[in-house]
Amino acid sequence: MAPLSIALVCFANMFSVGTIYALSALQGQLPRLVGISEAWSFVPFGMACMGLSMGVATCASMIAQRGAYATAASGTTLWGLAVIGAGFFLSRVNFEPMLLCFLLGGLGVGWTYLAVVVMVGRAFPNLALARSAIGPMGFSSGAATCFFLSSIFELSIVDAEILGRALTRAGVAFIAVGGATQLMMIPGYTINDQSNSPKNTPLSRRERFLSILLFFNALPGMTAFAALLPLVSYYASERQGDSMTLLSYSMLALASGGVLAPTINLHLGARNAFVVLFCVRGAFLVLLSQFEQSTLGLCAFLTILFAHGTGFSILPGLVKAKGIPSELFHHSYGRILVTWGVVGILGCVLNTAISSSIGTMSVASLVLGLLMLSFGIVLYFVPTPKVGFLPSWVSAEYLQQIGRLAES
Repeated sequence: MAPLSIALVCFANMFSVGTIYALSALQGQLPRLVGISEAWSFVPFGMACMGLSMGVATCASMIAQRGAYATAASGTTLWGLAVIGAGFFLSRVNFEPMLLCFLLGGLGVGWTYLAVVVMVGRAFPNLALARSAIGPMGFSSGAATCFFLSSIFELSIVDAEILGRALTRAGVAFIAVGGATQLMMIPGYTINDQSNSPKNTPLSRRERFLSILLFFNALPGMTAFAALLPLVSYYASERQGDSMTLLSYSMLALASGGVLAPTINLHLGARNAFVVLFCVRGAFLVLLSQFEQSTLGLCAFLTILFAHGTGFSILPGLVKAKGIPSELFHHSYGRILVTWGVVGILGCVLNTAISSSIGTMSVASLVLGLLMLSFGIVLYFVPTPKVGFLPSWVSAEYLQQIGRLAES
């Protein structure tokens, strides 16, 4: 298959499952449509994140057995079926079965995301921009499209039946993407050396470190994605224009993070890049906790989205930096990505606590800001003898010496 065709297939799948980041558009209408509290409206995203963790944890074995294309096709199809199911139950004002649908849908999102990362890595081994940008651009485009359509059709006034039908149509479109991906699958595009894949082994020190890094990097973003509409409505209440339209344009920050990640990584190095991302987000969040201004709130929000996309784009390179065989990359990265879903659940819990009292918004911003600043400072000053995370002037001999000392 031509590289352009592979890129389009990968983008289409990321676009489809990236709509998980737009669940806030539905979340904002659930209290009105199905009669639940605002705190319960965050649960669908939390269930999807739980499924996401399960998906990335089980994806490696699927890729080994069926190949990346078939795994991505299965994940996108499952997400489409889940969206159809959610629309069906929403039209009947039945909230509880919707949660099961989003749990299964999150499972599909995890399959697709990791499989597409593998597909892009193989198709563009020497093109860092393609590997970095397709994921964030797909997710941001999918979410932006949902917010844009929500603005056009004014979800705030539609009933449950109309919105349910809209979800059903979206689910059918996602299934079509999954089916087309399956039809375009490259024969024999599988990982046949399953005997070398480690099973049920504990996380290595490097995987634990990268999981912690992912936890702190994804925490502000996943907390924001769990409640995009309430957050933007709260901080942009003084501005003209529809919140959904503003959310559509804000997704450009997420895409920009993926596009600029290779340049940032090249000039700063992975370690310094993450230090800057943590400290800038932390500074904005701490300031926002003290001065709740509209402009400052939007700047903090856009910075969080940009850093979210940048961090996810840099992370696969850090996983590969140790020189692990290509057939084991998906196994190691999948174990690390479990943290992604866990952070999403934690973000929902945090938003549930905030919804009980709007006065806690500044407290949550302060706590997140201090966490970001603290981790950024620790990351800068504490030695981490890991390949790909040290300054370029550190020699290979120094790394070997540090490694021998650590093992002893």
